[in-house]
Amino acid sequence: MKKFAHKVAYIAGGIIIGVVFSTSAGAFADTVKSMVGKKVTGEYTLVVDGKKLSDKGAVIDSRANVPARALSEALGADVSVSGKTITITSQTEESTVVSESATPVGASNKYTGQSKSSLEEQKSVLLDRILAPTKSGREDILKEIALLKEQQDRGVPVTNLEAFEKQLANYDADIAKYEADLKLIEEALATAK
Repeated sequence: MKKFAHKVAYIAGGIIIGVVFSTSAGAFADTVKSMVGKKVTGEYTLVVDGKKLSDKGAVIDSRANVPARALSEALGADVSVSGKTITITSQTEESTVVSESATPVGASNKYTGQSKSSLEEQKSVLLDRILAPTKSGREDILKEIALLKEQQDRGVPVTNLEAFEKQLANYDADIAKYEADLKLIEEALATAK
């Protein structure tokens, strides 16, 4: 009778581990799918060096997407397309890193001069359609990571933990960028008429 109980325990444990693996693998597979068929949840204007571009940016699946050619050409970079690969080559030898977390000293706020209603609409879109889903996605990834680490602590081999941690870092970077934009919008709102 004890042998039967042990067999049942092994079978039940195997089923539970199988369910956990299939759930984790499905969640991982969802993270690497293409953007084809995704819903556009927002649109925004692109301004490069003070010049408004005619092409618009889009928010797709809680991520900001920009038209590569328009942005690259505005920055003076070469753009080439080969198959499904877009290659952007800077024409300068120096690389300048611009902090997105705050407006640099002496630089103007990109939202300054916009109407109050436009700023309020941008703030609403940023909070409701971009930041909220991005933070929700981050929480989902945190739960997956906790589950995988728990499995790892029990000695279950885990293969996709690193991918989830990388995705968490991407969410953190996106949230920091969006919160910096929110701060700039709020600063512009304080002076808007």
